[in-house]
Amino acid sequence: KLITPLYGGGAETQKPDEVTVVRASEIRGLLRFWWRATRGGQFNGSLDEMRAAEEAIWGSAAGDGKAGPSPVSLAVRNWQRGYEDVPFEVIEKKGRPQIQPRSGSRVPPYAAFSLQPKREEARPGMGLPEVYWNISFEVVITFPKEIRQEVESALWAWETFGGVGARTRRGFGALELVACEENAKPRDIDKPFSKDARQWLLEKLQEQVIDGVWPDNVPHIKHRPLFTLTRREKDPATVWKYLIEKLQTFRQKRHKKYGLSLWPEANVIRKVHKLSLKWPPNVINPRLAGKFPRAHLGLPLIFHMPHDKRLKEDFTLRGQSAPGSDKPIDRLASPLILRPLPCRDGYVGLALVLETPREPPHGLEVDGFPFNQKNVEAQLTAEEARREPLQRILNGEPDVLKAFLKTLGWKEE
Repeated sequence: KLITPLYGGGAETQKPDEVTVVRASEIRGLLRFWWRATRGGQFNGSLDEMRAAEEAIWGSAAGDGKAGPSPVSLAVRNWQRGYEDVPFEVIEKKGRPQIQPRSGSRVPPYAAFSLQPKREEARPGMGLPEVYWNISFEVVITFPKEIRQEVESALWAWETFGGVGARTRRGFGALELVACEENAKPRDIDKPFSKDARQWLLEKLQEQVIDGVWPDNVPHIKHRPLFTLTRREKDPATVWKYLIEKLQTFRQKRHKKYGLSLWPEANVIRKVHKLSLKWPPNVINPRLAGKFPRAHLGLPLIFHMPHDKRLKEDFTLRGQSAPGSDKPIDRLASPLILRPLPCRDGYVGLALVLETPREPPHGLEVDGFPFNQKNVEAQLTAEEARREPLQRILNGEPDVLKAFLKTLGWKEE
């Protein structure tokens, strides 16, 4: 079953299919991803060898001497849709349309921000996209016993770290395995008590992950990944809300609501456009770290500059195009996974960082900067992380993802 709502999941982005909410083709693609993430380290960094093994298990387009159909068959049965939840609404305020979180929604607004309409398209009372709670389904998977470990590792990682639909790294569509049978005989569900969840996870990673050398740019999990767990709650939605609100607070850190950001990016934009830098009023001896550190939380990043009347256009941080191409890399998935983790006595929050490049291969650029200044950097030095006011967010930690995990109680080993 899904313990958080399904966002999208259909053939069309953001919209669940009318016929089937959860599709077998999507699950096969997800199992491929989690197979690579757990088992891709056994090929000593060879992409060709990993691909050949992947196609032998999960299938490929036939021809060119490739493996062809998959020996793994997969079907989805008995799915239940649950109920709709529309996270946002448009009301009229002072004669203008205003987009706001819908009061009856259980979805953390920050997680669902891309379901909002564009400001110029907003009309009071307009219909907006929904997500679906309480979805359940059965997966029937058949495979030869000689690839059992490969299939089980992919299934375990998908259930534990993944989900279905869109925005699973922000906790949508998170899975909980509630029953399992093999050849018509029930199998035990392996879940820890919350107090043992950390040790259980480390032991399962030892069991399911081949911790070798992965090919470049293949997202994966090591035996001891960067992760932390939060306190137990009875309701998975409570855990999810806590994780998302902690991320929102971290990413939008200001000295007060609607005040100036403590992050450096807005001041870098001002400096490039020869405007005065703006600092929160209570900062003593501020010094600019001329970087875009939040790039490591996923791209694109769009900057509105409401405190600067001369900067009317938005600025977009994205990946530079490859040499010889004029097409920039607009998207880079966040390496950070946030979701509830099912335990025998409730749910804990899981925050885990995938091993994957944190920046696009050809560097970063800001759309809206002059050509000779558009290339920018994200990685901070330890000295930059200690500068005011950035020190107030990072406490001197130059790794932005580690700094976020520390807000959830993670400690460096």
